[in-house]
Amino acid sequence: MASACGLSMIDVENADDVMMINSGSLCEQFVGQHLLYSNEFFKKPELHYWVREAKSSSSEVDYVISVGTRVLPIEVKAGKTGRLKSLHQFVKEKRVKFCIRINSEPPSFFRTSNSIPGGQKVEYQLFSIPFYLVEKIRRLGNPTAQIPNNK
Repeated sequence: MASACGLSMIDVENADDVMMINSGSLCEQFVGQHLLYSNEFFKKPELHYWVREAKSSSSEVDYVISVGTRVLPIEVKAGKTGRLKSLHQFVKEKRVKFCIRINSEPPSFFRTSNSIPGGQKVEYQLFSIPFYLVEKIRRLGNPTAQIPNNK
């Protein structure tokens, strides 16, 4: 992945924050590789994403997986924060109520309400997990999982 991004190992070793190299490409690659093989061993590895190509309003969700009966959109953010405009559009169009964001912050869970272009509101639950928990994403995203309601 580093080679595809035009990085040498010296670039990676000298970086202050490896997760911020190349605008998050390495972070998305890291998450994608874990998701690709996170399913049961007898299932064919595959990755899915969502893209909306509307005139002047394109959107993309990094990954979409199924966990039990739940369709689970996953946004990967290299830093601690990031806007989730595409996720909001996905929530509106697909009527999902639970989403996951992977970033460098400690785990958190909250209900959120946001306005999207056109003034419509979308409401959903956002579970934010750090990169080191990505291998547990299917268990954490399970509809029967007990997640504390702290907000």
